[in-house]
Amino acid sequence: MEEQQSLDREDVLSLITSQLRYYGYTEIAQTLTEESNIPMDQNASTELSDLLYAATYSSKDEDDDDEDDDEYDIPVIVDDISYSDDEIQSEDIPTKHLTEIDPEANHEPKQTPNYNLWYITTHRAAATCVRFKKDGKFAATGSADSSLKVLDTSKMKSHSDEDRPVIRTLYDHTGRVNDLSFHPNGLTLASCSDDRNIKLFDIATQGIKRSFRFLRDKYPVRSIDFHPTGEYMLAGTDHEAIRFWDVQNIKCYIPSNSQSNHRLSITKVRWNSNGGKFVTSSLDGSIKIWEGENGDCIQTIDNAHSGQAVSSVEFSKSGAYVLSSGCDSTSKLWDANNGKCIVTYEGAVHRNNHVQSTFLCEEDYVISSDESDNSIICWDSRTGKLLTRWSGHTGIVRYVAASPTESGFMSCGDDFRVRYWNLDPMQS
Repeated sequence: MEEQQSLDREDVLSLITSQLRYYGYTEIAQTLTEESNIPMDQNASTELSDLLYAATYSSKDEDDDDEDDDEYDIPVIVDDISYSDDEIQSEDIPTKHLTEIDPEANHEPKQTPNYNLWYITTHRAAATCVRFKKDGKFAATGSADSSLKVLDTSKMKSHSDEDRPVIRTLYDHTGRVNDLSFHPNGLTLASCSDDRNIKLFDIATQGIKRSFRFLRDKYPVRSIDFHPTGEYMLAGTDHEAIRFWDVQNIKCYIPSNSQSNHRLSITKVRWNSNGGKFVTSSLDGSIKIWEGENGDCIQTIDNAHSGQAVSSVEFSKSGAYVLSSGCDSTSKLWDANNGKCIVTYEGAVHRNNHVQSTFLCEEDYVISSDESDNSIICWDSRTGKLLTRWSGHTGIVRYVAASPTESGFMSCGDDFRVRYWNLDPMQS
């Protein structure tokens, strides 16, 4: 007897109805069950999309890429990490970071930092995002070409032609990559995309280019961030409600109080350093601060950037402040407790494009980009004084990200280039 090579009709239809229920098409699923006379007690599930995904990528030739970077191993930093609540709360914060700011005080002016370009790598389309690992040893980049790269920071700093900083090139998205996040264990990199997927990649095993797990949403996913424990992931999409993903059990939770939701798409999500709070920004022009444990919104800053879209948000290392950038051509520093603006950083133009602002490592400086001349701008974080501009990009700079452990930072943009910058050796 010939071995059966396909599922029975009833099994296939059951998978289809379960997938339809998962996507929210309950009435269509109900009609299908009635017309096909299959059992009506089907639960919502992603089993069909999981099977299709596995079949699609198991048949692809993973050796057809012309990148040579995968011959290099990424060192395994740790075997496993789990944090207790006490360990998270007592997390070491560098001694130099942004402390209490008195807007009326005369802060000592900071020396203008002398940054130079140390390394360049290229994607095949616009480079859209970059993120450092928490210990600063590695960084990852994403692109509109749907690829990701993982880079060794020490090799970017070496200035040696023999060192090849790109140690992984990953392919599994079918759309623009929007954001990245390293798992605290150092072994996993997550990415999100316009293709409505969050992908999890094993970056510790040589030769693996595709994800080992994916989290599917109904909307394009704009931003992601792992909780410091690594058990959960925060996600912002083109829907107005935030998502909490249990990455082990592949379950998604949405806060029950819809009144606290943003009114338009979410542009950025970020935890504070101990995971007790998180902050979100939106096209609706607002910034929201939330309790991490129960997902309650505890602070809303409406019209944060004169009613224009808010492009990015992040906490300072102490958690006392929130830094934002918006399409009103400003970056702003906010008191996270009362929602008041402490410092405004002006002099850069970003009205038509969503660009990022971030602190450099010790939080003495804030950097962002200017869409009018493709430069990177640097301000004194305490006074808001514009100190200098760095040129080099030939297209809009979409993203800037600073190392959490040393002075280096990375930028990427529409010229397909990712650049690593660091202080002149004489200054550092």
